[in-house]
Amino acid sequence: MESTKLGKFTVVYPNRNEFHTLKREIWGQDCYHFETNSDSPLIIDVGAHIGISLLYFKSLFSQSKILAFEPNPENISFLKENVIINGLEDIEIIPKAISKENATKPFYIDSTQSHWNSNSSLIKGSWNGKERTEAINVQCVRLDKYLAGNKVDCLKIDTEGTELQIIKSIKSVLASNVINIFVEYHPRRDNKLRELLDLLGVNFDLEIYHEGKELKRLLENKLLLIKGINKNHL
Repeated sequence: MESTKLGKFTVVYPNRNEFHTLKREIWGQDCYHFETNSDSPLIIDVGAHIGISLLYFKSLFSQSKILAFEPNPENISFLKENVIINGLEDIEIIPKAISKENATKPFYIDSTQSHWNSNSSLIKGSWNGKERTEAINVQCVRLDKYLAGNKVDCLKIDTEGTELQIIKSIKSVLASNVINIFVEYHPRRDNKLRELLDLLGVNFDLEIYHEGKELKRLLENKLLLIKGINKNHL
């Protein structure tokens, strides 16, 4: 375990290369930046990993309320530590995976010594099928129950290849409950980019980014970040 400063926060992490990759994406590129008029916005972070995104959100909105979903036990231990050592409040850590159904499922984590756990997934071998992984059983829940009845200022989804399934499962509540959305897209045969964009584009004005740069044309075989602002809240 190593530790360093991240903005005004202290962060502990198990893998230096992974930490600096995520730091560059989330903090260096401001990939999850959004605007809100709320002093205490509600943020739902699906795939919270060790909390680098949570610390970023708290740097933007110190009074934000965050629901953080993370099923990997090793990630959860670092996530909890990063919340505790920084004295963060109004964060609820939910040790479950988000899926299209409520069930117990195999969840695949890094089986090497590198602890590159940001690739943990409900998909064997992670999104690209090339990682060395081992399965653990985790509890999965649907996301719509956490959206219903709430005004969610920001919904972030990073689930290593199952994002289309999740968006399909919550499409009935997206328009009325979510203002800003961030979806990490992972290119897979069963994770169709155009279908994902069509579903989101009904209710959100979208921008698409690759490695921090906004795209003017689609790159369907690349890791992408899809940003959306609800058309009814502009």
